[in-house]
Amino acid sequence: MGDTIMHGAWVVSVEMHTLPGGGRGTRHAGDAVTAPCRAQLESAKRLGYRTAVAASDRESYGTQYDDVVDAWLITNTLDAADIVHILRVLNGGVAAVYSSVDSFVRIAAEVAAKLHLPGPSPLGAGIARDKAVARQALAESGVPDIRWAVKSAFEEDLSSPIGYPCIVKPVDGASSWDVALVENEEAVRKMASDHLKRAYGRRVQPQRRLLFEEVLEGPLFSAEGFVDGRGVHVIGYSDRVMSPPPRFVELALRFSADRPFPDADAYVARTLTALEYDFGAFHLEFILTTDGPRLVELNPRLVGAGVQHAISHLTGAHPADLVIAGSIGRELPEFDTSGAVTELYLTAPTSGCLREVHGLEEAAVAPGFRGAGLYVELDDHVSSEIESNSQYIGYVHAVGRTREESYENALGVAACIGYDIDEEQAANATSG
Repeated sequence: MGDTIMHGAWVVSVEMHTLPGGGRGTRHAGDAVTAPCRAQLESAKRLGYRTAVAASDRESYGTQYDDVVDAWLITNTLDAADIVHILRVLNGGVAAVYSSVDSFVRIAAEVAAKLHLPGPSPLGAGIARDKAVARQALAESGVPDIRWAVKSAFEEDLSSPIGYPCIVKPVDGASSWDVALVENEEAVRKMASDHLKRAYGRRVQPQRRLLFEEVLEGPLFSAEGFVDGRGVHVIGYSDRVMSPPPRFVELALRFSADRPFPDADAYVARTLTALEYDFGAFHLEFILTTDGPRLVELNPRLVGAGVQHAISHLTGAHPADLVIAGSIGRELPEFDTSGAVTELYLTAPTSGCLREVHGLEEAAVAPGFRGAGLYVELDDHVSSEIESNSQYIGYVHAVGRTREESYENALGVAACIGYDIDEEQAANATSG
């Protein structure tokens, strides 16, 4: 398609991500975080396209996207044929079909292929939504990998087939749910029991299979970028500050164009090739061990909502523009990535009913400040027990010359923010 715009044509998103907690928070300083899917639709509209969202449940999105969605297409979003069928109601042609939701990338790729539009190979291991399939693809391609095995979560007398300690996670999991470092059979069975109670939503049926992985030592990084017919475009790398084991929840992400090791881009390109991921945005996580990088997982989309917004503070361009440009076959925008930016996730210091938040004005004048805000509202219940990234109550964005400096600045911003939490009411609610 090149740079030609199909006037009146449609850009179609298959389902969308919302912000943590639905993004209901109204208290913020600086620019409020924009959900990536909203930013992507806004980008498409700036280019002159009309926007449509294929969704299985219209009500789940509320009214927060009505101003950027020209058409809601209610259908079975787990079936590519159903989506192709409903797209016939759109006049003017379809320019792009994509998804930034892990569980629907493969479906969107199938639709794009049927319509002869840009998209990743539908049968690629990287979008199979099965981490074991990705591991097997690495083995077959010769990319150095870790010890791993798979077992059914229903299996009686469930135990680790690779010994202890090990990491256990669902082969098709997301949002850090049901991921833990386990030391014995009792912990494995507890994890399996928790997973069997988990519902994924949007009609997605869990496979109920658990992946057992070797425990690795080293920092966790992710490459952020896009791959297309012209090659792999890495715009930068993020590292993490993690919660202590047994849970592994991200407490902060720190983004910079600095490469974590000299051949990092080559490793990313080789891994994407092994996973047969040949088109689209990527968020490729790996641990840098003493023996070299080892894949954690590939997410066939960009990094999470707040980090994308934080990157836009640093680069002057929103990553959403990259997604849309790539999806419609246009040349990717340039990103100026000097310096670093941190997204620090705010968590409740104690559990209870949130009564008041103070200090945002002071936070706004702290060194490096770019933004801070809440995902929750006053009178919401908040929890200090953080088991996944869906339990964050807010965010801080701060810049610096290096990852470390941006993180220190983010900590300084966060220290300005205080919370009044009614713990007594939480206790009464629990006992009632």
